[in-house]
Amino acid sequence: MNVIDWAGLFLRTNGAKHVLQKAYANDAIAYRSAVVAADVIAAPGTVTCTKQAGGSATAGTYTVFAVAGNGYGRTTATQGNTTVTTETTNLTVRAAFAQVTGATFYDIYCSVDGAASKWVGRITEAQRASGILITAVGVTGAGGTAGAVDVQVPGTGLAVNGGQLTQNHAYAVPAAAPVDCSGFQYVDFDLLFSRTGGAVAPALKVIPMFYNSRTLSYFAGDVQTVNFGGQSGAYYANPQRLRIEARGSGGVHLLVASIAGSGATLDIAATLS
Repeated sequence: MNVIDWAGLFLRTNGAKHVLQKAYANDAIAYRSAVVAADVIAAPGTVTCTKQAGGSATAGTYTVFAVAGNGYGRTTATQGNTTVTTETTNLTVRAAFAQVTGATFYDIYCSVDGAASKWVGRITEAQRASGILITAVGVTGAGGTAGAVDVQVPGTGLAVNGGQLTQNHAYAVPAAAPVDCSGFQYVDFDLLFSRTGGAVAPALKVIPMFYNSRTLSYFAGDVQTVNFGGQSGAYYANPQRLRIEARGSGGVHLLVASIAGSGATLDIAATLS
């Protein structure tokens, strides 16, 4: 008769695979609690568009989109509050928007192609704050007004709806202290997912982030999809354990790439082995 040591087993979620492995007992470390939103910076808020004197954008009706970004990626796009029709000497399109917390740059799309507006340039947060001109595709110059970018030429780059901006991957490293895995091979993250109703289906994707002491920054591991039960043959519980091979990393975060469900919330603890 075989005896199964259930206390020594844990459930690992790796995409669609669930593998039982042996775990070593250790005290759990409180890591994060009450996570209700993805760890990404926000897309730009309202983008107020007006026409201005000067420039060489040629006459036409322009549509503007603004995208925020950081060292990990870019957000989805925010469309300007109105189209701008330039004419005669008013051949500059001004796009004004507020700072996005955590953003280090913004990609601006501005052309006469409507919803397929084309990339015209990238500005830094400092340039947005002080005011900046886009004088040629991919080229900036001094001028403008604080909190805005003045686009003086039509964009000719990739279209905003070309498929590269459908997912926000401008990740924000969690404010919680990372899990110090020094001297340990693995970190087991205990994920306690809960929701308050059934109006929206539960869904969760997480990404381990490993600290690189040479570059003083984090690098992302594989995206892990956590599945939940309910459908026929789907037995996955709301509390699950996810094993990450840390190999002694001095700092490991578990970033929430996406979370969904009616009143969905996530608590995370960590165990080292």
